[in-house]
Order: sequence, then structure tokens, then C-alpha cells
Amino acid sequence: MQEYIQDAMTYVRHYGRPDLFITFTCNPNWEDIQTLLLPGQQAIHRHDLTARVFKQKLKSLIDFIVKYEIFGITRCWLYTIEWQKRGLPHAHILVWLKDRIRPEEIDQIISAKIPDPLINQELFDIVTKHMIHGPCGAFNMTSPCMENGKCKKNFPKPHMNDTITDIDGYPMYRRRSTENGGHTFTMRLPNFPNQVEFDNQWVVPYPPLLSKIYKAHINVELCSSVKSIKYICKYVNKGSDLAIFEVQNINKNDEIARYQMGRYISSNEAIWHILSFPIHERDPAVQHLAIHLENGQRVYFSEENVLQRAFEAPKTTLTEFFTLCQKPDVFGQFAKTLVCGDVPRYFTWNKSSKKWEPRKQGKPHSSITGIFKAKTLGRLYTVHPKQRECFYLRLLLVNFPGPTSFEFLRTVNGRVFNTYQDACRELQLLEDDNHWDLTLADAVLTSTPNNIRQLFAIILTTCYPSQAQTLWEKYKNCMTEDILPRIRQINQCQNIDYTPEMYNEALVLIEDLCVLISNLPLNHYGMPSPNRPSTDLVNTDLQRENQYDHGSLATIIMNSEPLLTAEQKIIYDRIMLAVAAEQGGFFFLDAPGGTGKTFLISLILAKIRSQQKIALAVASSGIAATLLDGGRTAHSTFKLPLDVHNKPDAMCNIKKNSGIAAVLRKSSIIIWDECTMAHKYSLEALNRTMQDLNSNNKLFGGAILLLSGDFRQTLPVIPRFTFADEVNACLKQSFLWRSVETLRLTLNMRVQLQNDPSAQIFSEQLLDIGNGKIELQPNTQCIKLPDNFCTVVQDKNELIQSIFPDIQNNYLNYEWLSQRVILAAKNVDVDEINFQIQQLLPGDLMSFKSIDTVVDENESVKFPIEFLNSLDISGMPPHNLRLKIGSPIILLRNLNPPQLCNGTRLIIKKITGNILEATILSGKFKGKVVLLPRIPMIPSDSTIPFKRLQFPIRLAFAMSINKSQGQTMSICGLDLENPCFSHGQLYVACSRVGKPSNLFVLPKDRLTKNIVHRLVLN
Repeated sequence: MQEYIQDAMTYVRHYGRPDLFITFTCNPNWEDIQTLLLPGQQAIHRHDLTARVFKQKLKSLIDFIVKYEIFGITRCWLYTIEWQKRGLPHAHILVWLKDRIRPEEIDQIISAKIPDPLINQELFDIVTKHMIHGPCGAFNMTSPCMENGKCKKNFPKPHMNDTITDIDGYPMYRRRSTENGGHTFTMRLPNFPNQVEFDNQWVVPYPPLLSKIYKAHINVELCSSVKSIKYICKYVNKGSDLAIFEVQNINKNDEIARYQMGRYISSNEAIWHILSFPIHERDPAVQHLAIHLENGQRVYFSEENVLQRAFEAPKTTLTEFFTLCQKPDVFGQFAKTLVCGDVPRYFTWNKSSKKWEPRKQGKPHSSITGIFKAKTLGRLYTVHPKQRECFYLRLLLVNFPGPTSFEFLRTVNGRVFNTYQDACRELQLLEDDNHWDLTLADAVLTSTPNNIRQLFAIILTTCYPSQAQTLWEKYKNCMTEDILPRIRQINQCQNIDYTPEMYNEALVLIEDLCVLISNLPLNHYGMPSPNRPSTDLVNTDLQRENQYDHGSLATIIMNSEPLLTAEQKIIYDRIMLAVAAEQGGFFFLDAPGGTGKTFLISLILAKIRSQQKIALAVASSGIAATLLDGGRTAHSTFKLPLDVHNKPDAMCNIKKNSGIAAVLRKSSIIIWDECTMAHKYSLEALNRTMQDLNSNNKLFGGAILLLSGDFRQTLPVIPRFTFADEVNACLKQSFLWRSVETLRLTLNMRVQLQNDPSAQIFSEQLLDIGNGKIELQPNTQCIKLPDNFCTVVQDKNELIQSIFPDIQNNYLNYEWLSQRVILAAKNVDVDEINFQIQQLLPGDLMSFKSIDTVVDENESVKFPIEFLNSLDISGMPPHNLRLKIGSPIILLRNLNPPQLCNGTRLIIKKITGNILEATILSGKFKGKVVLLPRIPMIPSDSTIPFKRLQFPIRLAFAMSINKSQGQTMSICGLDLENPCFSHGQLYVACSRVGKPSNLFVLPKDRLTKNIVHRLVLN
């Protein structure tokens, strides 16, 4: 049974996630069943009849999907049959299409509305009979879908004027209210005296054409992830239900009872098996390929052939793959370009002769005569990691093409290793301390001691090497290289060599970095603790907040205060008065783009720090944090839970005796920029934590908190959200918000400084977009961008040329590159544009493949390595990371804040086998050269928990709109062919620049969606 799941994973590996998930349920009232029943019989009396009819209907449905291509050309499909306790079967079907369903096509394929009975009475009857959920909730609290007083399927769904897909591809289908043209119907419910009216909120999504043809429950959903694979196959894997029954002898006084556990199969399922109907079918075929060690084939023998089997090992698909690759003819040479799993696409396995033969049919190869490609896929049997040598043999087979023998796979750079594990280690296919050794070895060749220490601190805090002290002993001279000449100069003696005191000084510097990154000392990572005052380490966080140069701060204040506008001066004075009073305060600075928010916050920070007070600066995004002096992300600073959106009573993970706790207690003000992106539970967690740290029940423990942002911009990202969830998660819905004092900036400083009338008009148009004031076009639910708002381009190529003209000659101009970007709403568009632009750069393309492992080793058999390699998850680097020198990149993790934050943009300066040398493109650390190693990463919201060892970056010629919030650009392009899907995205994207001549937009008709939640703005 487990093999079915693995075959489905093979489809995902080759074709990505499925496109459609269809549930087809047997209808006992089908005419084909009813006409064959005898008088007095019902469908439940003739399970043979319902099974045969459903099998024929299912075959017909698959034909409609595949042969008639009602959803488009089908790549592959599979289904699994399940039985409900009442006996009726239903099929779960997954469909992979050749062309992805575009957002504008969803409503043509999937409907979640009650049809107009005047136009289509037949479909109206089918939908109201078969496609209405429940009803549940207030109408029926005992419904099976109810859990903790809520419907597990989230019915009733919210009204939607148009279908929206979010960043993970979960659609919210069009469900128009009666005011917007939606229809209703009435039905009688138990315990309700009158008929109850239902509208589109209760409709289960269905395909109108198929529903009308089959007159049954057919639910179709646009797939979002590989999670559906697990769901559809788990019924096959779990086997039949178990039933427990009790047998008692009521005449015995001792009440002894015997329990038996039995396998439960319903009558309909029993008939299905008796008729030999399959419970699982798929297309195309998946051929299973042998995996075994040398001379480790499975041998079947009898008395007659025992000697033959002893002297001649049986041929397998693996040994004959080696034989095929040894052939000198065209087929052998072509086979040497294939990995083992790809062989069945071009060769067939002859079971009689036990050898691979070239296919005679299929799609001809473009350049090699006689080679044909079929749809058949290959899959190596999975191996548990505890079968070490076999597991590592398989790892080599899925990574390297054309092996000619077992020894060939153990040979690396001319050296034959004794084990496959050693070969994998030499090829860096394994995560172990050897990898960190090679990383540091690359770094010491050209990098400064300071950069090497930073790299070592990042390796300690993110990679957890098991032999950290061994690495230190090997490279400690390189990390102390800048200390030695300083000591020699101080002592005027060139004969001084490295001393324990110098190593101790280097360890102190490394420990400071570790505490900065992870708030943990060196001994936590298996390193020796440096000799330092006992209080020194505890106060590292305080030292960081007190290290600002007062001369530089005075210069900032002297230069900036005279430039304050009247409204900025009022806000500045109000905050400084609150700081001086030390009575606490809760403020929100409402500041649209271009009104000088960052300028004002920077001045407030400088003023307070110049008074030898602590002003803590955080932001909701890494990019926004880099724009503030000393800025860090709110999540890393406050130690907020990663899944804070699921924890209404969350607390920050801060110990009372920690360094950050001391900073929070002593802070004169906490400034939180881009706060509108934060979940309300984050703010409430900070409030509870501050009250606990200060032993004070006042708001935020009596501290001053200044939030800043613009609610026209994007709101918190909620996985699989509805609009109601998005609104409910925003800060304005927190009980704390009623206590906030709002301060407003309205004067657009970009306009004032440019003295350009077009910039003034552009600013007003931006606010109209942000406030949702631009009128929607009839029948489209889209707005039309004003004629003078931007430059419209015709296609992606023109968009790229407009933003990155002559990039072949300009790509090494860091200033030029840092001021331009292309934005898109979805990561799939971002990846496509990044790949396309990087191809334009000169130089060689270097490929770096990740090392992927399942977190729970016991799950390894379920998720083979090549399947994990195929996963491309938001917020994670790809398995195959392809880079060129000069490519801009964006950091995906906090490595060394505030210098290296999630969202920091850099440009690749140098590439070695194990590290990237990059230059920071923006913020306070602009121009600083840093080293980036591979680090292990686990996705925070994945149905398949796995670990990926890879450089924590993605290309950044293009970025997602959400990632760009907080950045200002000189030139910006918008790819809106896939429109914005959540509140504020269009406003954020357009407001990255200050005038219309610098904004380039696709699509060419200017029509796009603008999602605005007026409840948030009001």
C-alpha cells in the first residue's frame, strides 16, 4: 500500500503539485441503479449494483477529464476509492494539467454559487440537493463537521465578489451576496418551524458541466500543496477500519468479558473486492527500480537451478543499467546522460531477457536518432537511513548520471572509496562537520579575520557542529590574525607569536557575536568559555544599545532638527515630552509613504541616545529594520513564537535575567516600525511580557511604545486566510488599540523635495489607491490605473528592459543595481523573472544543490530524497540554487542582526564551493562585505517537516510585494499579470517610487485588482 504513496510522490517530483482535487460520490438515486431495483428494494440492498454502476461512472468521469480535456490537457492522474460507514463509495481524484490554471480561469472551471433557476433549473436542482454543506453551526451544532463550536471546513464561507487566491494558492471562490446578484434557496430543517433560506456561503465548490452530467456530489478544489497527496493516499495506506465488539455471558456473576478486535469492511467495500475492482488507479505508469548492494540481489532458486544461481547472480534493473551505460553504441552513450530513475522514459525492461531495450514508440529525441521518450516514469525503491550503505548507494544513484558499476559510484576524483558513505561525504552530499571544515577552509584563503570570526559565529549558532572545538583549534590562528600584529606593534617586538591571551581575545569577540545572534554563550555550543568578567557577558545586549558615538548623534541632531516640518516638529516634541516625563505611553505614527517617517524616527532615536538613554528600534520586516540605526526584526528581538498567529495568550520567550530583558526594562522608548504587518497577538505578547518584566500592570509595563506604519499597506500574513481572518488579525482589532494615541504625518516630503507637479498628482493617486477610492470597472471587479500614473509595458521582456537597461554593462554598478527592482504578487512570477534576468548577465552559471533530510528519520521511507529535492516552499531557498557573480540576492534568515537580517539585499561578489562573498546593498551597513555559508533550515509552515542545508538566499532582481514593504526605490517595475490578492499590496507596490515616470507596469490594459478592507482604514 505504501507503494501508491511513493508513486504519487513521483508525479509530484516530475510535475509539481497537482492542479485539481476532485471528490466524486456515488448517488444511490441514479437512474441506472433505480431502474434495476426490484419492488421494495433500495440501493442499500444491492451493493453489487451500486458498485458496478459507480465503477462505470468513475471510468466515464476519468474519460471526460483525460480524453475530452474539459480542464485542459492532462499530464497524469490518480484516484483512490474510500467507503463511508453507510456503505456508499466515493473517489478522491488528483489531476495534473499540462498548463496551470490561471486566476482568471478559475471561475470558468469551479463554481461556488447557486445557479439561477430561471436560466438553468436542472443545475439549480442538482446543486441545492447535492452541493450544500451541512448545514451546520447555529442550524445544527451536532453536525459531524463541528469541532469546539466551529465548523472544521469553515462554513459558512465569506461573501466574495470575485475569486481570490492567496500566496499559497488557496482560493476563496466567488460567492456573491444577494445584494450583488447572488441567488438563494430555502429548505426545511429539523427543529425549525419555518423554512430556512441559504445563499452562496453554503455551497461546496463544484464543476458545473460535470455536476450536470453525473447528477451527483462532485467537489472540485484548486490544489495548493502536496498535502493533498498525503490525504488522498492515506486511506489506501491505512487499510480497513477496526471495529471492537464485546461478548459477555450475562449468566455469569463475575462479569468477565472477552473483547475481540476485528477488521471492519462494509458490505459495499466487500462487494468491490469480490468483483476485483481496483481501489487505486493511475496514469502514466510508474516503474519500480531495484536498489541493492553489490551481490545483494534477491535470489529465488529451486533444487534444479541452485548451482546456476550460486555462480551467476540474477540480473536486475540496476545491474543492467550499469551494463547499458557500458555499451559503446548510441544507446549506451545516451544512457550515460541519465540518472537511474529516468531510464524507463527512454528504455523498456524486458522481463524475459532481463535487459533494457530502447523504446520503439514515443516522442522522438530532438537530436539523437532512434531515441524515443514515453510518459512512463521510474522510481527507485525507498531505503531507510538505518540501512546505511544501501541508503548512500541510492543517494548516489539519484544524483549522478551514467554509472557503469558499483565501483564507479564509489569513485570520486579518481579515488576509489571503501564505502558509499565515504563517497557521499567527499561529494558533500551529507551534512556533517566536514562541511563546516571545508567552509572555513574556503574562507581563510581570502577573507579577513573579522569576517572569518563572523562566519564561525554564524556556523556555531545556526549549524550546531558536533566538533566545534576541533574547528576552533584548526582555524584559531586565522581568526586571531589581526590581533597578532596589533600586539606586536604595542610591544615593539616582531618576534611575538600567538599566545593564549590573543586566542582568548578572539574567543571574546566570537562569543559577543554568538550572544548577539542567539543570546547564548560559547559553552552552549561545545566551545571553551573565554576569560572575562562575570558580568561582562550578561550585559552584552546593554553594551550594544549604549555603544553609539555621541559625536555622530550630535551631528545628526544638529543637521536634522532644522529640517523638521511643522507637523513633524509637533510629533517630535510630543514624543520627547513623553520620554522626559517617564510615565509611559502608547503611540501610533500614521505615516503614508514619502511623508518622512524614517527621517523622523531616526532623529528621535538619535536624540534619546544622545541623552545616554536606551532607544530600542525594531521593525516587522528585515528590510525596514536595516533602515534604522541599530534596527532589528521584532520577531528576533522580542523572541516571539513563530506561530504567534495561533497563540492568543502568547508570551515572548525572554528570561527575566537575560540581556534583552535588561534592555527592555531600561529602554526609554521602544519604536516598532512597519507595525501594520504584525499580528495583534504579537503586540499583546509584548504587552504581557513587559508587564511581567517590570512587575507593573500598566500598559506595556509602564514603558513607552511608538508604533509606526500605514494601514493602507499589507496586513499580517495568515496561512490559508479569509478576508475576515486578515482583518481580525490586524492591530486595530486588539483590545490594546483603544488606548493608543494616534499621531499623523500627511505632508509628502518626496513631492516637496522634487518640486515636480507630476509627483504631487502621483501622491494623490497613490492615496486614492490605498483608500480604495478608484472606481471598479463594470463586470471585472478591477480598477483601471490612471493614464498619467505610470508607464505601461506590453510584456515581461519590455518590463525587464525598462528596469534593467543594458544590464550586461551595468550589473557591477552596485549603486545602480540597488535602486531598481521588479515586484510581483506571487513567488512563481518572481522566480521566473529572476531566472530570466540572471541569464542576461555575463559569466558562468554555478549550481548549488541542497542537502535535504526528513526531520523524523522514521518518516524517511515515506519521503525519498528526490521528492524532498522537488519541494519549492515560500521562505526557503530552492534545492538547485543557480547563481552568477553580480546577481543581487535577498537573505531569508536572520544571521547576524542588525547587519544581516531576513530581507537584507546583497550582491554576490565572489563564489567558492562552500561560501558566498557578498556586499550589502542598502541600509546602515551598505557596502560592507560579508560571508554567507550554507545553513540548515526547516520551513515554519510545511505539512512535510524536513530540513534543507542550503545558502539562505534567493535571487532579488525581482521580489514579492510583501518583501518590498519598507524599501524606497528609484525605479520600480510591477508584474501584475497575476493580480494582487490581499489588502494593500497594490498600494505598497506602487508607492516604492516617488513619481510616475519611474513606475513601469504590466499588464498593458491597465486593469488590475486592488484589495482594500475599508474596515481596517476606518
